[in-house]
Amino acid sequence: MQLRGAQQTLLITLYAKALDNRSAQPLLHDELADEIVRRIDYDFGRFPLNPGQIAGIALRAKVLDDWAREWLAQHPDTIVLHLGCGLDTRVFRINPPADLDWIDIDYPEVIQLRRELLPERYGSYRMLAVDASDPDWLAPIAGGRPALVISEGLFPYLGEADARDLVKRVIDRFPRGEWLCDIYSRFALRLLRRSWVARSTGARFGDWGFDDPRQMEDWHPRLSFVDEPRLGERPEVQGLPARQRWLYRAYDRWNWLRRLGRMARYRF
Repeated sequence: MQLRGAQQTLLITLYAKALDNRSAQPLLHDELADEIVRRIDYDFGRFPLNPGQIAGIALRAKVLDDWAREWLAQHPDTIVLHLGCGLDTRVFRINPPADLDWIDIDYPEVIQLRRELLPERYGSYRMLAVDASDPDWLAPIAGGRPALVISEGLFPYLGEADARDLVKRVIDRFPRGEWLCDIYSRFALRLLRRSWVARSTGARFGDWGFDDPRQMEDWHPRLSFVDEPRLGERPEVQGLPARQRWLYRAYDRWNWLRRLGRMARYRF
């Protein structure tokens, strides 16, 4: 595999979802991720994931999946733009109708790996091998309909100007939609730059962030913050060990903790 820097972090999230699937009480039930990990000739042991990190990655994906299902149920004419998709199996987990336009978007090396490792999917599904911060990739994509944009784990690797420009271009292209993402504070990204994630992959993280999810509203006049999940109240969390349940309840209660990293839903 010819993955470099931030591209290698897709293996961390893939591995976490596989480990979650092997646990006694999976949160995400991503059997395909587990299957892919077993097929890849790679030393995943270099990623020292602990149970809390495994659950956190799986729960983040589950929240975004559920939000996506809600939007798609109400807007069947949507186009889905899955930015920085990595090896995520979201389109298989959600399994939308074959005629729904879904585009998985990532660097050419990553898309090639997806073609090699993931099952072929028919209908209106396609993959786009581009850098999401490239200003030209949207040009051939028809607007004039609702859009669901999912950018899980993307913003930390972009500069602030690139992230802002990406949001502006996409929203300008479509009349309405939702944007599902995870956002981090500047302090959280500083911690990530010193973490084993950065050391083991060479990934470089941005030096900007949000302390309040409403700050992202300043990026476009049509963008508005909708909500963030109450993780401690989610049914999946109730089966976790007591310490992890307590941490998720604390996360809901203390805003300073949520500032480190949170999932957010926006509408435009």
